[in-house]
Amino acid sequence: MVQRLLLAGMLSGLIVALFAFSFARVYAEPTIERAIALEEDVAQDHASPEEGTVSRSTQRNAGLLTGLASYCAALGGILAIGLASVHGRLSARPRSAVWMLALTGYVALVLVPQLKYPASPPGVGSAETIGVRTELYFVMIMASAMCMAASAWIAYRTRLRMGPATAVSIGIGMFVALASLLMTMMPAISETPHDFPRGLLFEFHVYAALVQLIVWAGLGLLFGQAAEHVVERDRRMEGVARHGIPNA
Repeated sequence: MVQRLLLAGMLSGLIVALFAFSFARVYAEPTIERAIALEEDVAQDHASPEEGTVSRSTQRNAGLLTGLASYCAALGGILAIGLASVHGRLSARPRSAVWMLALTGYVALVLVPQLKYPASPPGVGSAETIGVRTELYFVMIMASAMCMAASAWIAYRTRLRMGPATAVSIGIGMFVALASLLMTMMPAISETPHDFPRGLLFEFHVYAALVQLIVWAGLGLLFGQAAEHVVERDRRMEGVARHGIPNA
């Protein structure tokens, strides 16, 4: 079953990548082009602009599609492994379990890190600090994931004594508290030039967030449905193998 779930998750990711690419190509890429134009204008005032090793045409077409396909397929595989790990331990149906995994993954790995360190368009941020900013972002992702794991463990341990609804509330409250503390402790980074258009920056942040939302929600929808079919098919085949008739 794990192999079939893994295949279903990765195929679902590839399908979702097409939708995310279409949205990013139509809405997000124009904001990037405008930011690049501003960056080139500033560069021309100080020095000759450097030629990129990969053309913008390749970046916004084949490069964007390849990156999203790899990202979504990997996420689909991770969700499949996660579902296989919790299957049988939770009373939720596979579709609901996938949605739960997708929601917690989005909150821990995308929402919280980007609230602290939002994605930056070209022209925002110094080249000298890109290494530090990248390290802080990945530290934020790992720390947020650990907060989510600790909160989920506490909710799981308390659900038998206090009931599922109370356990979920405790888990959510614990994560909010831990994530808030984490965001307060992590150093702030503000390198947006004063003359950078605020409207353009806002558009970039909105479209970057929507791309991620399309990816995670799309995976929850498509893979959730696919996982339901995979699990039900395995259950019926197991019933045939054991009793000679499908499970009711």
